This record gives sequence, C-alpha cells and structure tokens, in this order.
Amino acid sequence: DSTAQSVMSEAGIVAAVKLWINKQIKDAGLDMSTDDADEVDATVVDDRRHEAQHLDDGITQQTVQQIIDRRLGLEMADGNEKFDYASVRSGATVVRSGPRRTSPSIKDSLPLLNRLLAAAKLRFYGHPPEAALNPTFPNNALGQCWSFEAGKGPLLEEDEDNAVGRFGTLTINLPEPVDIESLSMEHAPRDLTPTPETAVRDFRVIGYEDVDAKGTPFQLGSFRYEIDGPRTVQEFGVDMEDDEDDVTLPKLRSVTLAIDSNWGADYCCLYRFRVHGDRTVPLPQTSLHSSCT
Repeated sequence: DSTAQSVMSEAGIVAAVKLWINKQIKDAGLDMSTDDADEVDATVVDDRRHEAQHLDDGITQQTVQQIIDRRLGLEMADGNEKFDYASVRSGATVVRSGPRRTSPSIKDSLPLLNRLLAAAKLRFYGHPPEAALNPTFPNNALGQCWSFEAGKGPLLEEDEDNAVGRFGTLTINLPEPVDIESLSMEHAPRDLTPTPETAVRDFRVIGYEDVDAKGTPFQLGSFRYEIDGPRTVQEFGVDMEDDEDDVTLPKLRSVTLAIDSNWGADYCCLYRFRVHGDRTVPLPQTSLHSSCT
C-alpha cells in the first residue's frame, strides 16, 4: 500500500515525529531553543526508527495506525507508563446531565454578575471538571484543579444505587469499553499549597456498561486518598469481581467518581483522576509481514 510505505519510510517518520513534537511544545506553551528541539527530535526519531526497522514493505495501513496509537498512548501516559482512559486528550468526556451527572463547579454556582465577570475573563473563580482530566504542562508545574462545593451535585434522595458522592460527583464517558484495572488520584504536594485540606479524602468509583452512567452499576471499590502519603499520585486497584453477584466485571463505558469527604475544607479541589486498564484492541503480533490488500 503506497500510503503505508510513505508513512513508514525514514523521511516520513522524521517528518511526522517532528510535526507531533512541535505541536506538543506549542500546546504546552513552552519556549525551546532550536538546539533543544533538535536534540529532542533526534532522540524520539531514533526510537521510532528502531521500532520501524523490523517492518518491511508488506505492512498494512491498519498495523501502521495501531503502532502509532500504541506509541502515542505511552506518550500520553503522564510518565507513569499507563494509558489514561479518563483523559480528555484520550477522548473522554464529562457527563453533565442525568441523575448521576457531574457536580457543578464553584464558578457555576456564583451570582449572575460574578459569572458574567468570569465569562469576560475579568475575574477567575476556578476551572471546569475537565481540568481534572488533563495532564499538567509543564510536568513540574503545580497544576490546575477542578473546584466544587459540598452538596451541590445530584440529589442524594434520588440516588437509589448509592452511586453519587455525598460531597461531590464526577461522571465520565470513557472513549471505548475498558477492562478497568486501577485508578489514580492526584493532589498538589502538601508543602506547595496553602489549602491541603481541600484534597479528596474518601471516595468510591462505580462503573457502567453504557455511556452517561446508565444501566446496572458495578462497584469498583471504596478508597481513601492520604494527604500525608509519600506520593501525590496514588494508585488504587479495583475489585475485578462484583462481590454481591460473584461475577467478573465487564468492559465499562462510563464511570462515576463519588466523593464522600475531603480533609476539612468547605470546598474540594481535584487535580487529577485517571482510569487505567487493558486496551480492547491489542497490537497484532503476526501481521507485520503480511501482504497489503
């Protein structure tokens, strides 16, 4: 296939990788010198060239796309070598309607005048929930958080399945059905924030086979984020079987983060929430030398 051959040629690899790197630098708002950029380009291009040297002219376009997807997935793993299905950059979206909807941000509960000032960028009252589903750039920055007040989300009396948080709720549509294996929660380092008590404390995660948190809820576990823990990014393994029904969890299409408490403040800040698991379409191992069709 001429398209596959052009993509996997050395010139095509170099051009594509440089274009991708430049876009990431631009999106991150970084200022890199030409020498620095060339050095980064050369390192990443060498990695891609090493990966490509085992491929011949018989590779299919589908395999090329899967290789690219796998490499980009690792680049988007925020340094923990795990793909994040809850990332907006991966295709996840925030659910804002329905009985298990996401709680409003602090800025959404402000008087009209304050909201108008925020819309005109004359005042700043915090970020939307997508802030908790995006990587921090640059990596060593404090980061941005989603801030929300207690008890402003879905009504607890309407929650028959105990599937929303007593403090707040974040419901996410994942980009594809996922065998969820673990979850990660992140807050700013205690010594670098004046309000460490805004961190999430106790929380639960519930999964659904359908989008918008519809259908049968599957309890993935109850957890606690330790504000005095040794790591700011804390990972939690999920229950792979539903204890009540003694069945293995299916692939899930949406999840609800039900936050039940924080560490003492009257509002909460969530810096990052991640969902990790197996990709549904593994990279084929036998098609690298198959003929193009």
